[in-house]
Amino acid sequence: MSLVSNTSTWTSLLKGSRRDVPPAGQDSTLKALRNRSSLKIVNEAGDCKPPSGKTSRRAAMGMSAFLMMYKAIPGESLADVLSLESSEEQLPSTSLASELTLQEQQLLEFNQRIAKLNNAPDDYPSFVRNGYDVRVLTSPGYVETDSGLIYKDFGIGEGENPVDGQEIVFNYTAYNESGGTIDSTYNKGRPAETRLGIKGMIPGFEEGLKSMKPGGKRRIVVPPELGPPVGPSTFFSARQFEVFDVELLAIKNCRIESFAIFTSRVVCE
Repeated sequence: MSLVSNTSTWTSLLKGSRRDVPPAGQDSTLKALRNRSSLKIVNEAGDCKPPSGKTSRRAAMGMSAFLMMYKAIPGESLADVLSLESSEEQLPSTSLASELTLQEQQLLEFNQRIAKLNNAPDDYPSFVRNGYDVRVLTSPGYVETDSGLIYKDFGIGEGENPVDGQEIVFNYTAYNESGGTIDSTYNKGRPAETRLGIKGMIPGFEEGLKSMKPGGKRRIVVPPELGPPVGPSTFFSARQFEVFDVELLAIKNCRIESFAIFTSRVVCE
């Protein structure tokens, strides 16, 4: 299946998360954006001055993180996507939005433009990177667990929650921070099936599934700490949040059947 922890799976999940190379002819735009990361800050007296020291470095790092997330969109140039004109889009109505710095507000606007062009689903969370720090901005209805997992239910479903040893059947679509689709069972024409408790899935994804009921629909936001490992074996080059829209279809009980000496199999039904 598509979410088991092996090299081919991580490569599949990586499609929208790895460091993409910008299309030819956009070098000048990238240079302009990198230069633009040296933003100006207005002090209390109303004077504008360029940031210096740690602030400037963090702004540049935030812009670099955004550029790393950039995914080419057919028919759109990077200059069009990241227009230097002021954005008409409104920031999310959350308490965090009012606490954002000037750099973070502009990075948020960039993220929202990319998500829109990537056809991200409605009510998609926004990710604001400032250096190595990330703020997740969501609308009301999202819940954060003690582990750091974030989720929102769009349908509760009925029945019992699945437990370790059982097999679950589900559909999902996976997205990166910028709303780009990474993987989806809908594109494959069949749902995914896997057993719980065998360490066969991304930890945060499995945690989010275990508290669902058959028929339930949920958006799961997996932080890097609960996500796939980063390194040469998985080809992941950056620790990012992963977002999954999931529909739990069924739960199956499993048993071990022995049919020959030292030979057995797991049957789920």
